[in-house]
Amino acid sequence: MTGESEALAPADWLVGDVGVWAGTLGGGWRRHGPYPFAVQGLSRTATDLLVGTGHGLWQAPIDPRHRWVQLHDEILTEVMTVVRDASGAPVAAGSYGVSVATDDELGFKRWRSLTEELSPDERYTNVLHLEAGLWLAGTEAGVLISVDDGANWQHTDLSGSPVRCLTRIDDSCWAGTDDRGLWCSQDGRIWRQVDCPTTAVFSVAEAGSCLLVGGYDGIYCRDAQGLWQRSGPRALIRCLTVAGDVWAAGADPGGLWYSQDEGGTWRRSGPFKHVHVICGPMGGDGTC
Repeated sequence: MTGESEALAPADWLVGDVGVWAGTLGGGWRRHGPYPFAVQGLSRTATDLLVGTGHGLWQAPIDPRHRWVQLHDEILTEVMTVVRDASGAPVAAGSYGVSVATDDELGFKRWRSLTEELSPDERYTNVLHLEAGLWLAGTEAGVLISVDDGANWQHTDLSGSPVRCLTRIDDSCWAGTDDRGLWCSQDGRIWRQVDCPTTAVFSVAEAGSCLLVGGYDGIYCRDAQGLWQRSGPRALIRCLTVAGDVWAAGADPGGLWYSQDEGGTWRRSGPFKHVHVICGPMGGDGTC
């Protein structure tokens, strides 16, 4: 571990544990910023970093000599996930629902819930996936869908189970549930259950021709023939990130692990204990 002296570099990996950490998987790590909050969401561009925590939402500068900016108010108190809409504005979600912000006359963000009228389990949002014309919210009651930028929400046929992860892989959306395994959809409304060796799915990622799934007891890899094989540490895998030939997994508890040989062997990186989010090096589009 090193100090807080270096600006974020495009090649840095970012890890959300107790605070934000930047570094390389095989090298040293440095804390980015002063706050020891449990980090649950990260969204990075070339100019800034959005950090979602149990204590609200922050905008972190690339240069650590500059101060962090508080983006939350008394409405937005806990953030489980943060993403950006088509304009680049933050959309945050957590136990009180999905929220967006407008700037007041002093330039401070004032947050407004988009799901206030829903039931408590429908409001409780663990993960968001946003793309043009399609917003999906993974909640304690299943997947909700909006086709008007969050103004109105509808139920999908994936309901009745907590949803922990949502991601787009090629032309399909994938969702992982607490107790009903892995699901796939073409349009976000109609979901079909996919054969999977674990009933609890906390993370999903694509690695070439392989589909990676994080469960209670490690990582499961499905190859091009549809065969599954377990890999990685025997721990709850909260997040998965693939960058080039590197697979990275965050265990909760269990820390940060990575593989450079398609899951054949894994190494632990850093002293982390509860990794909820991993952000890989920035790609050609300027985001991670």
